[in-house]
Amino acid sequence: MPGERYRAPARLVGALAKIESTRALFILSAMTLLGSCLIFPDINWSPLAYVTLVPWLVALCTARRSKLVYLTSWLLGLGYFFINIRWMIPVTLPGYVALCLYFSVFFPLAAWPIRHMYQRHGVSVALSAPIVWVAMEYLRSIGPLSFPWLLLAHSQYKFATLIQISDLVGAYGVSFLVAMVNGWITDLLIQPILIWRTDQATRLPIGTLTTVILFIGALIYGSAQSSRRYFTDGPRVAVIQQDYPLFVDAEQAARTPLESMLDGYLILTRLAAAEKPDLIVLPEAAMQGFINTEFINAAPDDLSEIQRRRYPRSYGRAFMNGMQNWSRRIRDGFQNIADQFNVPIVLGSSSMEWKPTAIPPRVDAYNSAFLIEPGKKEPVARYDKIHLVLFGEYVPFRFSHRWLYDYLNGITPWGKLGIEYSLSPGSRYEVFEFNAPSAGGRRFRAGTPICYEEIIPYVARTFTRGSGGDFDEKNIDILLAISNDGWFLHSAELEQHVAGAVFRAVENRIAIARSVNTGASATIHPNGMIHARVRLDESRLPALAAMEQELSALGAAAEELGGHVDQPVEYDVSLRKLAAALGTKFRPAVRALGPEFLFLSDRLERMAAALAGATAETRKKGVADFLDQIDNDRRTIERWRRRPETAPGYTIARLRCDNRVTLYTRWGDWFAQATLALVAMMLLDWLLRRLWRARMHTRNKEVAPHAH
Repeated sequence: MPGERYRAPARLVGALAKIESTRALFILSAMTLLGSCLIFPDINWSPLAYVTLVPWLVALCTARRSKLVYLTSWLLGLGYFFINIRWMIPVTLPGYVALCLYFSVFFPLAAWPIRHMYQRHGVSVALSAPIVWVAMEYLRSIGPLSFPWLLLAHSQYKFATLIQISDLVGAYGVSFLVAMVNGWITDLLIQPILIWRTDQATRLPIGTLTTVILFIGALIYGSAQSSRRYFTDGPRVAVIQQDYPLFVDAEQAARTPLESMLDGYLILTRLAAAEKPDLIVLPEAAMQGFINTEFINAAPDDLSEIQRRRYPRSYGRAFMNGMQNWSRRIRDGFQNIADQFNVPIVLGSSSMEWKPTAIPPRVDAYNSAFLIEPGKKEPVARYDKIHLVLFGEYVPFRFSHRWLYDYLNGITPWGKLGIEYSLSPGSRYEVFEFNAPSAGGRRFRAGTPICYEEIIPYVARTFTRGSGGDFDEKNIDILLAISNDGWFLHSAELEQHVAGAVFRAVENRIAIARSVNTGASATIHPNGMIHARVRLDESRLPALAAMEQELSALGAAAEELGGHVDQPVEYDVSLRKLAAALGTKFRPAVRALGPEFLFLSDRLERMAAALAGATAETRKKGVADFLDQIDNDRRTIERWRRRPETAPGYTIARLRCDNRVTLYTRWGDWFAQATLALVAMMLLDWLLRRLWRARMHTRNKEVAPHAH
């Protein structure tokens, strides 16, 4: 009509038909599985994270058969965990399988509301996918089976600008943005996007608009918050790292003497102490001992109770006396260094106490961190790990259902030996205080999360927030994260662990000093930037090559020895030649690399000494073990060359403090909890629609006969 504005008709820009093919669903899920294997450390192709969920999201939204969608989603979840946490296999194959089976269920659980909201309401996947994904990440990160590992956010731990929003919404906020981009791309592929043209404007789809606003907003916020202008000087902290892989197999574990391990840590601690740091930090359970005063000073009767309740009869009084003396030797060794160099030391070890007045009377063991100060006769503070790992550190039902506990304990590697290895959780977030001469004598306060606690968000937050009611000031200045990742044999777990630690720093604006056996030991700024790492210096590479050459010569000598196991005279001559080569050539070559590496020669010398006076059969096995260890050491040298951050060493760096108390520190996981509430509403909608459909179906059946 005259004077009326012209409006162009709605125009279909893109859409995707229903997927009928079973093969197509499996291929799409496999594409997402492949991407998930590439986005996390060690490979860490982080940009791929923004598209890796797209094939799966396309499949679950457009597939015609729901059951097949949930089956492929479950298989995707199974592969997601089976591949990315395969580093658990050397520690516990049954635990690895059980964990993967359990957490794989979260993938079909995520598919359910996303598919429902798209198919029943046409909701943009850019809106539903991040909400559901974060809710599922949060669900698997809480409770006794919590596993906040492989969060989508962890693929972005090196993207400093983006991850700054963690101080508002936690790591889950970063996962939200990455999932949102995946959902937006999915929308472009499957949504029938309608555009209306007028002479005034073009309406944009809400998913696109929301994605653009939130992502750009996060980058702007991150650019401002990642600045170092908020930093103040903190203490100079030395972190110690040794390279002692740990093994469940007792024979393999016994190859490295405890004395060599202790000497290695003492050597590195002395070297670091000579550079006058304000504090030295050693890894979790650096030594196998119980250095708490209650155990070291325990009376004979108390030791007897500990032995009776924790160990089989074969572990007699001599064992307990030896353990007490060994523990005293550990504590005195580090106390002497603290006294000599006037530097406090944080040492990871164990504690054990006989509690006759407890109900019921019991022996409690703890995974502990100790603060050793110069001039003291015993540690001045102790933190006992609060968040213990199920089956890794404790067996459930210890006091509630003893029969079930005894059964479960009996199927564990240590329980089979009759050892009750379960630890007890600590009860207090103990704060360590120390003076920093390099910062004008200022007194700093530190929290010490142990191992897996570094990954659990609430632990770092509780240390930072404290238990008081005033949250305008932080309870601590820094975090000292100690861990022992030697069980995982230099796998991707090491860097995956670092990725999680980065988010604890940003969430609470707190500096972290990490001391980890086998790596990766580092210091992290409050903005998540990894500041300094322990690594083998390139200047040592020639010494490493010389040691490798001597190791090859030892291998040839051991081969010659193996050829004489049935010839006693020739065998003795070859063994003397081998021992001479160990003492006059290999040990000097190792010492030239550094005294902290002497455990390599200690181990081979000990194994060679065991070859003397043996029978032909035991000689044969002993030589085979010796050659196997030489092969292991060759691979170790090659790894140190290829991955120098896994070698023994230490680094000293000045930590940076940030006095800001973040929204996340105050409110915790409010954002993830909000997504969980929204998912609950989605599922309620699904339930109400099912009930309405069932009611209408019943009504139609009742009306049908009357219609005829």
